[in-house]
Amino acid sequence: MITYTSLPIAGAEKQSERETMPKTAVLYASGFTKNTQRIAEYISSKTGAETFDLKKNTPADLDQYDTIIFGTGVHAGKPYAPVQKFISDNREILKNKKVKLFITCMYNDEKGKNQCARISGMWGIPDAVFFNKKEDRMNADGIPVSVDEFIKGLRCRFFRLLSLPRCIS
Repeated sequence: MITYTSLPIAGAEKQSERETMPKTAVLYASGFTKNTQRIAEYISSKTGAETFDLKKNTPADLDQYDTIIFGTGVHAGKPYAPVQKFISDNREILKNKKVKLFITCMYNDEKGKNQCARISGMWGIPDAVFFNKKEDRMNADGIPVSVDEFIKGLRCRFFRLLSLPRCIS
């Protein structure tokens, strides 16, 4: 009998972690400041998710994804129209998916929490968080630490138990 062993490969832990995560897509629309785009791309880089800028393109087939993360900026209290339209047009397909939402806004307080709650309620996405580029704690990449906590929550079955800047208590 022949026994095979494998040598450790640098970065293999990260790759295997990505392989065990459900197939995920990050769909977003970003405004002038590109904050939402930066966070969407950061989430994708850390999770292996596919990223789609809804102002430019959309995924051809949502059936291949287990988890869909929507990201939107807020302008004058309103989320960006491409995200709203995509959710509206794909509501039936999204019923069978794990759906998350992040918003980027200019508030770090009750106003941000209220904006997030209003938008997540309007879209029927209870797993929602908000981020602000001027949060007190930033990681080495200049991204709010709360984004890293959100990513950890994607890997956790008990997502609601994490203490993130949730918009719904």
